Amino acid sequence: MHAPPGADGTVPGLLVEWRQHSGGWQGRVAYAVPGPHGAVLVEAWFPAGSLEQR
Repeated sequence: MHAPPGADGTVPGLLVEWRQHSGGWQGRVAYAVPGPHGAVLVEAWFPAGSLEQR
């Protein structure tokens, strides 16, 4: 996926679910971000246009 706000480039993640929202399709993605004591798992909804298969 393209990086979430505050990050550059792309970030690897796992697509967990799709939903159709008023603005189009969205994907719920699980991805890791650095935390003060190691990686933290985050889940968030992203517009389909910001996701890409690799």
